[in-house]
Amino acid sequence: MNEIMAYSSQNYEASKGAKAKPNGQCDILGEKTATKTGLDILYTSRIDSNVTNEDVEKKISLLKHLLEKDPKAADLKWSLFVAASNTYRFDSCLKPFPPMYIKNEYKDIEALRRAIESVPPLPVICKELGVTNAYQNYGETIELLYWVLLRLRDPYIKSVQKEGYNSILRKVPLEVPVAAPNLIFQVVSAKQSAAEEKWNSSAKDHSTFYAYHGSRLENFHSIVHYGLQQNMCKRSEFGKGIYFSSELGVSLPYSPVGYGWGGSLLGSEISCIALCELIDHPDIKRGDSRDNAQNMLSDSVGGRIPDKYFVVTNSDLVRIRYLLIYTQDLHSTSTTDNTGFLAWFKQHKLLTFVLGYVVLLASVGLTQNKQVEKYYRLFIQKAGFE
Repeated sequence: MNEIMAYSSQNYEASKGAKAKPNGQCDILGEKTATKTGLDILYTSRIDSNVTNEDVEKKISLLKHLLEKDPKAADLKWSLFVAASNTYRFDSCLKPFPPMYIKNEYKDIEALRRAIESVPPLPVICKELGVTNAYQNYGETIELLYWVLLRLRDPYIKSVQKEGYNSILRKVPLEVPVAAPNLIFQVVSAKQSAAEEKWNSSAKDHSTFYAYHGSRLENFHSIVHYGLQQNMCKRSEFGKGIYFSSELGVSLPYSPVGYGWGGSLLGSEISCIALCELIDHPDIKRGDSRDNAQNMLSDSVGGRIPDKYFVVTNSDLVRIRYLLIYTQDLHSTSTTDNTGFLAWFKQHKLLTFVLGYVVLLASVGLTQNKQVEKYYRLFIQKAGFE
């Protein structure tokens, strides 16, 4: 709901300057070795024994399997990463940051963006992974996709089947009708995840409920991996905290359409809403309470919390369970006519705009031409309009 400017980790910031250790190295394309950041260690500790020393064939096999198993989920995760990479706020949004593009503590965002631009649509790269010289042709792409889709696999994202959408949306009964999302994805944490264990421990003596949270598209890469962090929230009209709503229509305006990735199966322009599970704890302030201690924060400048709103002051009480995706131009295998002038104009929007502008300028110029005006008047007379 409120725009999350950044999600950071103290472990990550404290470890950026750490020196390389013998067991803290990973293979990087174009370099012999590179120091692992604390963040890389944080998210790969469970799989380092299998991944860091794997040969290229094994890495390609794992990536190909993932892309074939759930292509839309992989596409969404990659799109969120690309959105975070392309924003001017990348330093705060792009966390975790791929360590292979950090050199001497400097984040080489331009090199990363060039690498992203060279990535073909995921169905194409999946097919190319079956070619014998795949790594020679797509080495940098494979390394980057592998890091985003496999190294950062806790939590992981998986597609929800269409028939399951209604049961998910019913977790928060709506009073005001609103457009349903085009796609829903589940965010799943490993059972041995420290954050999930802490959540389960806190929820033992409390009930839970669901609510929506909206944010800009470029924020969701870090939101998925770090969770919603109260201390990084921008909005504070009714007090400092993470804002949620029991109405999807209330959260939607806080999730404007953003540009993800041009080669996406989901379409390049999407918006994302988080459906979260919250522990019903006194630290959660709610607008539907008549108790002043429950419906107002001490630092509020706008008075009591509005109805259908929740403000969470302890991020440990929140877990993201689903991502609701609204698409603008979802790619489809339907029988839609993809030929002809209309389809060509849709695929070449910029060129169409330029051509239209040229025609407009030409028409304005011709209307000022006396010779053209003479023939125009002659045509009007001959046609009997005067």
